[in-house]
Amino acid sequence: MKISYVLAGFVAIFLLLGVSNAVFASPAWSIEGEYFEGCTCNPGCPCLFGSEPTHNKTCKISGVFHIKKGNYGQYTLDGQTVIGITDLTARADKNWIVFYLDEKAAAVQKNALLDIFQNNVFGFAKVPPERITVRYVPMHVESSQWRKKAIVANNLTLDIELLHGAGDPGKPTQIVNKNFSIWAKEFDLTLDMGKAVTHRFQEGNQEWNYDGRSGFATAFHFAGN
Repeated sequence: MKISYVLAGFVAIFLLLGVSNAVFASPAWSIEGEYFEGCTCNPGCPCLFGSEPTHNKTCKISGVFHIKKGNYGQYTLDGQTVIGITDLTARADKNWIVFYLDEKAAAVQKNALLDIFQNNVFGFAKVPPERITVRYVPMHVESSQWRKKAIVANNLTLDIELLHGAGDPGKPTQIVNKNFSIWAKEFDLTLDMGKAVTHRFQEGNQEWNYDGRSGFATAFHFAGN
């Protein structure tokens, strides 16, 4: 009799765990849109060719994800922007990430975007929670054929000007069939290369001026569950 009670207890626990996972599991999600970034390197970004960064073997990026079409379960994410700033070359136990999200986003959108970007898009960095900064701030993003720009309060100004190709001045200088391990499948195979007219960042003890250094733009598509 006692054995049957114990077995019944185990069954009940497994059932509760199954219900709990079903309730708290992230819903299916998908985001696609335009990405542009500025980084530490000189224009041309050797990291894209498997070579070391041009400044102190360090690659710090400001990455702007503008979502043109997206959903998180039943919630739409169209038009939202998330900016992730981190050091791609730091060890996991030393690294840090700053996430900027638009303060005008609805609460459910903020929660959805944070799950997507902290746990999935930037999940490879394995940054401890205590070194992740999340801020909901005024944000302005604009994109034209040759210019990509993001301004976040007094913390970030990123203004990328794409480089005109000499063979066809109507097209930007491009890297086609890229060699880049991070977001290899999620980014388009073609990168439009540029230079940062302005790339200035300040948050906590992190601060830089990377004016004149590398930048690029491309399309992205991430999906999960």
